[in-house]
Amino acid sequence: MVHENGDWHKKVEDIADSLVIREGNVTLVTEQSGNIPVGNHHGYGLYHNDCRFLSGYVVKMNDRRLTKILSSDEQEFAATIIMTNRPFMDQSGRTIEKDTLSIRRERIVAGLIRETINITNYNHFDVTTELSFEFETDFLDMFTIRGMTDGRDGELEPPKVQEGVIVSTYHGKDGHQRTTKFKFDPSPDHIDGLFCRFALDLKARSDLEIRLHIYIEDRHKDKEFKSDPLHIDERVRRISKSYQKIMDCCRSIDTDNQIFNGIFERSLSDLRLLNMSMHDLVFHSAGVPWYDALFGRDAIISSIQGMPFELDIPRSTLKLLAMYQADKHSDWRDSEPGKILHELRLGEKSNLDQVPFNPYYGSVDSTALFLILLAEYVDWTGDMGFFQELLNNVYRALEWVEKYSDPGDLGFVSYHKRSEHGLDNQGWKDSYDSISHSDGSLAKPPIALAEVQGYTYMAKIRMADLLDRAGDKDNPARLRREAEALKRDFNRRFWMEDKGYYAQAIDGEGICDVISSNPLHGLWTGIIENSRAKKIVDRAFEPDMFSGWGIRTLSSDEKQYNPLGYHNGTVWPFDNSIIAMGLCKYGFKDRLIELFTSMYDASRHYQQYRLPELLGGYPRKGYDIPVKYPVACSPQAWSSGSIIYMLTAALGLEPHAVEHELYLIKPILPPWLKTVQIKDIKVGEGSTKIDFQRPENSTLINVYDKDRLDVFVQY
Repeated sequence: MVHENGDWHKKVEDIADSLVIREGNVTLVTEQSGNIPVGNHHGYGLYHNDCRFLSGYVVKMNDRRLTKILSSDEQEFAATIIMTNRPFMDQSGRTIEKDTLSIRRERIVAGLIRETINITNYNHFDVTTELSFEFETDFLDMFTIRGMTDGRDGELEPPKVQEGVIVSTYHGKDGHQRTTKFKFDPSPDHIDGLFCRFALDLKARSDLEIRLHIYIEDRHKDKEFKSDPLHIDERVRRISKSYQKIMDCCRSIDTDNQIFNGIFERSLSDLRLLNMSMHDLVFHSAGVPWYDALFGRDAIISSIQGMPFELDIPRSTLKLLAMYQADKHSDWRDSEPGKILHELRLGEKSNLDQVPFNPYYGSVDSTALFLILLAEYVDWTGDMGFFQELLNNVYRALEWVEKYSDPGDLGFVSYHKRSEHGLDNQGWKDSYDSISHSDGSLAKPPIALAEVQGYTYMAKIRMADLLDRAGDKDNPARLRREAEALKRDFNRRFWMEDKGYYAQAIDGEGICDVISSNPLHGLWTGIIENSRAKKIVDRAFEPDMFSGWGIRTLSSDEKQYNPLGYHNGTVWPFDNSIIAMGLCKYGFKDRLIELFTSMYDASRHYQQYRLPELLGGYPRKGYDIPVKYPVACSPQAWSSGSIIYMLTAALGLEPHAVEHELYLIKPILPPWLKTVQIKDIKVGEGSTKIDFQRPENSTLINVYDKDRLDVFVQY
């Protein structure tokens, strides 16, 4: 039985305080102690391509758990855990007091896991004891871990030892042979299946080292992944070098606020942490651990947020999504020709078509967002050659909008699930109960979402401009006419005069007349009538919508409101970042700063300043810290990009690389940022340096060292 997105998250226990290290397509999620409980139902584990290769990993001394003193995953692909002993009696009968042995675990992920365990005896006498390792390899598919499918379909071999290496192998029904291997140096004194024991003779005031490699293999007739421990040092060097580039980028953005500098650095580092690749093309994984895969909408939005600080990722993301652009109708996959995918999964359940996610196209907005990302990328790079390269994909995407995007004949881009195991709701709020009426009843398909009309409007306007440049004589005028007609119809049919706000959606029975964050994305896209913009902005900052930590997904006055409802009252950083950029475009800079400040304040309360997927929607008044959502992904790509995008909005950066121009639209600094210096900002082939200063309540700009770039400031 497959459950919709809105249900699965209730079935997995809290992993909000997990230790996460990740590189490429390999992710390790553990407790803060570094352990993975055997038989865990939390989602901890070692993952590759939607399979959990390691589901248990517990270290004990003298059959007793160790006490964690410190743990850190700040290095993204590496973790340090320091532990100590509990009191025990050693093999000679001597009582060993607590905290007299130190166990330091240094862990690296670089295609495999290398863990170095250093044990130091601080006693003035020798200690004889045992250190044990218990592993578990369930090879469960991600959809099974999430409670959406039943267990394994293939055959799990009993573990065996081959030339000192412990081997656990799973023969999947999908033709994949998945293997986890454990190699110790020195070898354990005792091995029983996946249980190992070392007899330790710890000399007084000295230490001892054990090294462990955990490497995985995924063999199939068409492809193979094999992690090789022989070249790990070279891989670590390359990984470190790539993170050094992130630090160099961060140093090119300097502010007087050291906390904000740390938040900005964390944001860019987490985007790098979430890099995945397919077909040698790199993109952002949506989030750890549940969405550690290619999601069209998430990869697109995080790419938009990261520009101009990341420009390679948007390009490769566009190329990859173009490769998987649908070319046929499929009810099972909710696809039609020209559509951009929602999600691509590579695990056994997807390969066996037990779930329709290899790939799945049930996203009503990813196609328009694909076109928007392409336009934004050209804005920053001026790369019209790349636009020409994807021109056929552009025409196919526009054809999908024209022919297939309104299955319910609502007159708007809408959706109606056809797949038995697809998503009931196919916008970014894709839980089953996320779209509703004010009486509490749920929307019924077909459903046309407010924000999706904005995305479609923006995509048509942007493509008309680019097609003009590309020499298309037929389509630009038509696209502009269609966009303006859509804007008129949207403002007529979605507007709720009695509430002074736009409806969340229109469904088969009328308007979904709740107050939600959905229409606020219309500020980002430009579909909102100027005469109504102030009304909806003021409404969004009323206490029922603005929690103090950000704008809620749904008003607290609505019947479906729940401060811990996944899409029904929580605060999503990415949602707020899109709204912030919309506030910039419509000139509501004071409101933008209010929103930016709320998200900055929230970041300060999270470990390593890492904003999670979403926050509880509880009001800030009466709470000293933002309330955590129990099973939020962390890190998550479009949350990681949120602070970056909010800074871009505050500074009013608007590039026009083809014209060799950069506009600064009403730049403003928040009170907690007195100075911002961008030492090297690139727009196409040009570059410049910009200083922003806030003396009292104004913002001053100094532009210098311009090279092949004209800069214009609009106050």
